[in-house]
Amino acid sequence: MESAKKSMGAAGVFNAIVCLLSIVTFVLYVMNATRAYYVDLNSVIAALLVVAIAAEVIVLALGRGKEGYALAIVSDVLRVAVPCCLAVAGVMFISARVESLAQVFGSNLELGNVEAHEAATQAVAVIVISLVTWLFSVIAAFLGHGKSTK
Repeated sequence: MESAKKSMGAAGVFNAIVCLLSIVTFVLYVMNATRAYYVDLNSVIAALLVVAIAAEVIVLALGRGKEGYALAIVSDVLRVAVPCCLAVAGVMFISARVESLAQVFGSNLELGNVEAHEAATQAVAVIVISLVTWLFSVIAAFLGHGKSTK
């Protein structure tokens, strides 16, 4: 395992972390969007997260194989596309939840509704994980391949 980490380099490790965090974000989003309080799974958000996961898997696969000029360009484009997809999905999720979060946490209308508080707390967790995933994806996008291109 240690030799795999060394051969991946910092960029590969960050890309693997982003891939895992993206999967966690997707699972938490689906769990939150299918709760009894919300029940509003947005197919665009789900598609953006799936595209980000697929792009990250492709970046990881390209990083393990032979590097060519065309593959380096594809890898670079995908490494920039991942943070874009994650950012758009995160903003769409926040915009879908901001009103309900204000109602649950800021008023007495949902005071006794346990499901509302659990769903809102889970939504905050999804937002935090989404932001952490996006931050790691931005860092991973700016890290080099680990190989010099001459």
